Amino acid sequence: MVKTTPAFFILLLTITTYVSLLLNSVIAANPKKGFTLRMIHKDSKESLFSDPAEDIHLTTEDRIQKLMEQSKSRALYFRSQILLHRQNATSSMINPDVVQVPVSYDPAMWYVGMVGIGTFTDRYFRDYYLVVDSASDMTWVQCKGATHIFYQEVPLYPWEDSKTYRPLPCGDHSILCPGDKCNKEGQCTYEAKYSDGGSSSGVIAQETFTIFSSAGGVESVQILMGCGFNQANFLDFGINHFKKKPDLIAGVLGLGRGQISFLKQLGGHEQNKFSYCFELYGIFLSNTYLRFGEDAIIEGQVHTTPIVENLVHKSFYYLNLEDISVGNKKVGFVKADFEIKENGTGGCMIDSGTQYTIMYKDHFVRLAKVVVEYFEQIGMPRDESTNLLCFVRPKERSFTLPHITFHFTGANYVVSEVTSLFLWMRGNMCLLMGSYDAVDSPALILGAQQQTNKRILYDNFNMKLSFVDEICKLE
Repeated sequence: MVKTTPAFFILLLTITTYVSLLLNSVIAANPKKGFTLRMIHKDSKESLFSDPAEDIHLTTEDRIQKLMEQSKSRALYFRSQILLHRQNATSSMINPDVVQVPVSYDPAMWYVGMVGIGTFTDRYFRDYYLVVDSASDMTWVQCKGATHIFYQEVPLYPWEDSKTYRPLPCGDHSILCPGDKCNKEGQCTYEAKYSDGGSSSGVIAQETFTIFSSAGGVESVQILMGCGFNQANFLDFGINHFKKKPDLIAGVLGLGRGQISFLKQLGGHEQNKFSYCFELYGIFLSNTYLRFGEDAIIEGQVHTTPIVENLVHKSFYYLNLEDISVGNKKVGFVKADFEIKENGTGGCMIDSGTQYTIMYKDHFVRLAKVVVEYFEQIGMPRDESTNLLCFVRPKERSFTLPHITFHFTGANYVVSEVTSLFLWMRGNMCLLMGSYDAVDSPALILGAQQQTNKRILYDNFNMKLSFVDEICKLE
């Protein structure tokens, strides 16, 4: 996103055997584990962010337009990260490593989860709310003693009091701590720089994270995290108290594909996976559970397609999209329309932080043509008075809405839920997809609205994404 404060982050990695061995040594003592993290959506009733007074006067059309603009902003964020990493990759002055993490957040798309951090004498751990993001790798929390912070009501993390806090020494970890990535105490440091001027820096440390398991108890894992001692220009964090809501956000939980992500550090081939199932509540997504490790299970008539690696940045999840169908008619895309280019642009991304599926304008024009043809055949002309793709509802006559199929390599992803595709608005039926002009970004982003009522499992070790239809309910 061009305009935001730290939003969902992109990480340029140098994947080496050394780094892999280092991270495996951190979690080697942990057996196979399953974790279940309850995620709170920004627009749910339990949200730490939403302000009903802000949206009470918005019409349905205003809300949809707002969410569409947020989806476009998310696409522009990916664009900025592609450009940033392309510049980094071609600069002889920059050493791309796992601790330099450019970030950019859009508060409109947050899921938040609570985790326990550390080990203390007075209680087992301290609870903190972290922003959850599958498109980022670094996990960090604001720490006690920080010189600059964004406001949070809960105390900054008291790292000095934790029995399990271990700063990462520079001398033993030259890959994680090249040259200037060390402080005077000989500890590894990180610096996160953001496209809008926001920044976070601090020490990399090993620490215990505790999360509830599916069995009803808790499970703990040792991970490398960032202990933030200097945060600046996080314009959308720490402002809830102005809306008479709590400021509980303390950091970020990164679930990207990089070596230092929380997911990667769970250890074991079977552990490097996670799943979710989005329930639709009105025009917004509800809360959900994020399951990973042994808790990430998918059953039934499962479809599987490869996860594709973008060599420019490896934290995002890409899929091979070959064509799209409206009803039984294919648009006629060719595979090259959605291939990742050598410069990191293009490709089809799946992202839970983008509300609506969004694509290149030229691609959307081609899709819209087939959608319009379908509705014209059933006597529903297009309503030209709105910027959305809407069709006039026939009076006193039943009709059948089309399903839309994304033809991935080896799997057809069929979106047939009416509420996942369309919304009644002012007597019209409107498609919940959109377009944007930036061609130096992903060609298509499969958004969360079109992921509802499907169990989706990301298997990073086998580089596969699996999905199955499911009526998603928050247990």
